[in-house]
Amino acid sequence: MRAKIRTAGVLLGTLALVVTTTGVANAASFSYGAYEGGGYGLWQQDPGDDPRPFHGGTAPGDAIAACDIEADGWGIEVRLDIRRDGDIDRVVSTRGHAAEYCSGWASGDLSEGTPVRVWVVKVNGNTDYHPVYKDGTA
Repeated sequence: MRAKIRTAGVLLGTLALVVTTTGVANAASFSYGAYEGGGYGLWQQDPGDDPRPFHGGTAPGDAIAACDIEADGWGIEVRLDIRRDGDIDRVVSTRGHAAEYCSGWASGDLSEGTPVRVWVVKVNGNTDYHPVYKDGTA
């Protein structure tokens, strides 16, 4: 029962983050859900509170993180394309961890206004499933 309550809380928190950020094309910081659910990726433009469940503290700026919230056999990988030039510059993943799990942050300072593309991909072994992305700025 306790696990169901915790899972429901995580899902509601994730939904709140997605609902409040998906309408903004170039949001400063945001979360973005994986295709067909199961997890999400985070982009943190400037240092601030860590929005990941069970990870209170400070999140670094210009950073990505991945969260897997469903034990469905798929992990979540987040890839950052700095300058939206097609080259992946940073990767974080939940591979090798049981759900519910959020990765650490991958960060590094970027010049203000730098365009970024944050890819959220379901992964299983060498398989990528339906990558989705959201654009933002540093």
